Amino acid sequence: MSIIVDRGPVWTVTLDRPERANALSVALVESLHATLDEAEAARPDALVLRGNARHFAAGFDLGGLEDETDATLALRFLRIADLLERLIAAPYATVAVVQGAAVGAGADLVLACDHRLVDTSVTLRFPGSAFGVALGTVRRAELAGAWSTGVPADLDAALTAPRPTRPHHDSDAEVSALARSVSVPGLHARITAYAAQTMKKEIA
Repeated sequence: MSIIVDRGPVWTVTLDRPERANALSVALVESLHATLDEAEAARPDALVLRGNARHFAAGFDLGGLEDETDATLALRFLRIADLLERLIAAPYATVAVVQGAAVGAGADLVLACDHRLVDTSVTLRFPGSAFGVALGTVRRAELAGAWSTGVPADLDAALTAPRPTRPHHDSDAEVSALARSVSVPGLHARITAYAAQTMKKEIA
């Protein structure tokens, strides 16, 4: 089980991989896609996305890189990009409730939601440039100066507020930028080197 879904007038989707800091594995991403398939048919009033007190989502899961190739890694990033685009265009209000670390693709999940209730102790980090992946870069530029952050206690207010007008989003530019970045040869080597460097820092 990689997510827990509580269905009702408001759906709450909880990322549930605490042993991996809710990192976005293939299974977790596909579970989120399946949940969005359900939600598009059910049309809840809103969908709330949350992690746990320590981790919202640690980003792209770097486990098992020895079994990956440039092609499989590129496909994984494109599936995450598709997930982000679906959240941005969801036919219901979306709310991210963030109390723990939100990194990379995990932080991009936060930005894809209409309301972003981020605890004041949380810092969103985007390390993709360290391995040459342009995931979510267009969305971040579009939202410059338009953050709608708060604290998790504001959830009731977010759910009862009128649905916000969504800013223009250039999905074609977003996907094109990502596709160009992951098609550069050596993706596996770049991510493996980044993972090794990250592990060294954690040990130190």
